[in-house]
Amino acid sequence: MGAVIDTSTASAEGLRAWRSRALPAALVSTRVVDSALALSVFAFSFAVYNATLAPGLTYVSLDGNEAATVPHQLGLMHSPGYPLYTWLGKLFTLLPAGDVAHSMNLMSAVSAAGACVLLYAIAALLTKSRLAALFVALLFSFSPVLWSQAVITEVYAPNALMLALTLFLFLAWGERLRRRLGTTGQDANSSLLFCAACLAFGLSLGTHLSNLALAPALALYVFLLRRLGPVHRKSLLIGGGLFAFGACQFLWLPLRASTLNDDLMLRYKPDDPLNVYNYVFNVFRDIRFAFPLEALPERLSVYAGLLNDNFGIWGTALALVGMWDMFRRQRPAFCFLAVAYVIEVVYFLEYNVPDISVFFLPAHLIFAVWIAFGVRLLLASARGLAPRRWMARAAVSLTFCAVFAMPLSIQLTSGWSQNNHAGDTTVNDFYSHVFQVLPQDSVLLGRPGVPGSDLFHHYLIGASRPDIDVPQLKSPYGVAVSEVENRPLFLTMSPDSSSLHQQLPEGLWFVPVIAAPSTYVSWLGGHPLTLYEARTRPPAFIVESARPQHVVGREMDGVRLLGFDLDRTQVAAGDTLRLRLYWRIDKPPALDLYKVSLTLGDDRYREIHTLGFGLIRQFRAENQLTTGATIAEDYRLVVMSSLPSGQHTLHLSTCDFGPLGSRAEEGVDLIDVLVTR
Repeated sequence: MGAVIDTSTASAEGLRAWRSRALPAALVSTRVVDSALALSVFAFSFAVYNATLAPGLTYVSLDGNEAATVPHQLGLMHSPGYPLYTWLGKLFTLLPAGDVAHSMNLMSAVSAAGACVLLYAIAALLTKSRLAALFVALLFSFSPVLWSQAVITEVYAPNALMLALTLFLFLAWGERLRRRLGTTGQDANSSLLFCAACLAFGLSLGTHLSNLALAPALALYVFLLRRLGPVHRKSLLIGGGLFAFGACQFLWLPLRASTLNDDLMLRYKPDDPLNVYNYVFNVFRDIRFAFPLEALPERLSVYAGLLNDNFGIWGTALALVGMWDMFRRQRPAFCFLAVAYVIEVVYFLEYNVPDISVFFLPAHLIFAVWIAFGVRLLLASARGLAPRRWMARAAVSLTFCAVFAMPLSIQLTSGWSQNNHAGDTTVNDFYSHVFQVLPQDSVLLGRPGVPGSDLFHHYLIGASRPDIDVPQLKSPYGVAVSEVENRPLFLTMSPDSSSLHQQLPEGLWFVPVIAAPSTYVSWLGGHPLTLYEARTRPPAFIVESARPQHVVGREMDGVRLLGFDLDRTQVAAGDTLRLRLYWRIDKPPALDLYKVSLTLGDDRYREIHTLGFGLIRQFRAENQLTTGATIAEDYRLVVMSSLPSGQHTLHLSTCDFGPLGSRAEEGVDLIDVLVTR
């Protein structure tokens, strides 16, 4: 008689055995797919950032040149100090990836791409939709604000990375608690995630102090998750200790306070505990909460415009739908992100700075998560309407990809021209010539403090001219006359500065030597790139009879360009052209705001100077300049090293900024120049 087999038991055991093999295999498969998609997001984003990356220093950002200089020297940046940013920057400067400024720009590109990867991870974790997560990660990658910060040196892209890391770790901890609902307490991996998140939070303060806005949101998140299992007191203590350990990076401030040379920063020099507190929290208090309540509608309008610029009306609509969907499906996580978002937006709505858009980058990252939920709901609804067949659902997914590829391609195309700084070589081109032409034992004066970091960078890192003296590196408060007497004196700052004349010997004439094109945006720190030589005798500026090599005879709003001399019409990219412009003044010489602009090859970069480079004012003071006089501007014009080979037209235009801000501009093509390599 055969044995009796219990088929129900055998079936149950077989099912358990199959699950024990299938679940790990499915988990491995899921991780492989997510890793591949995350790697694709990073590779694509970084490739675009790298193609549009600025090769060196730029004037796009107010503080970018300081941020490209201080980490290499392991000094102290402006308030609140940014210790973690400084240390990460130092590591990037050690990479064999070009010069220091390029390496710092590269850190922004890597950080921004990393932030997009973490956004994908957050969206995939919460929405359980890879397509929605992939779309929103790429949407955020090429949003105007993030892209603009990914291609220059600034703190905002690294801060986006640290903020995204902090959010991901806390949300991953919450998701793990949710999956383990009903088990006995918190497991070791949950505790590890919580502690890692606390450490990342503390460290993130070193890329931007505004991340403190997460604190009340995190407290609420921990409170709301208590029903899923209480956080062990030990984990709370360890997590709090790790946060404090990360925040201890600000002990770096008194150690490097001696490296400060900016007037405002030195007033709060962090050399004792009270000054450290003031340096971190009180230096820029005048720009915080700067708008009255009556200005709230206008400020909200500004923010609405920024949302539209970055995500469009359709993206905002998806986010509103996504908020409702996330609130319904992931209520604790929604409350966590919503509180952090509101604090960020409200705080920076009251921030009075010209470049306000970059400060909303953390809020944009959270907003992108809500867009992902809106896309998930839209995709789920479309799949629900399709027949329950894999081919129909695949067709829905492919249609989704095709439809949502359109806004991404539009964003990528429009953002490329706006954020492409690959040709911005002007600062490096200018200073490479400056340190070549300076005589032995010269004194070079530039702007003091943070605005003078372009000069400090090239002097400290790339010039190799120890014989040159740059007094502003020692002190921003002034230059002793004894420091500049009997030595060749040159300036890269405007000679019209009243404070400068109080520090220098009387009777000096400031003659232009070299000028380069630049992005002239004064409120963002840009300024004309001009090297002046200080002379005791007046230059040959007023011309008795002009015989220009090339006659123009063009009347432009009260001044006549008689013609010009040019030493050559073929030049290597990165070299200089010797230019002499002859002007006849046909109106009274009240020309302090009258601008001359020259472009060669790229209209985005202009060499702009006040007519006469300030010499008109000096000659007028000597009663040597009258209506009808002819003047000659004589200097070397830097040809950008990024210009492609071929014929380029040298174009001149004039700009007259009137008392009401009116602007008249005329132009003339002077001559074609062959640029070679």
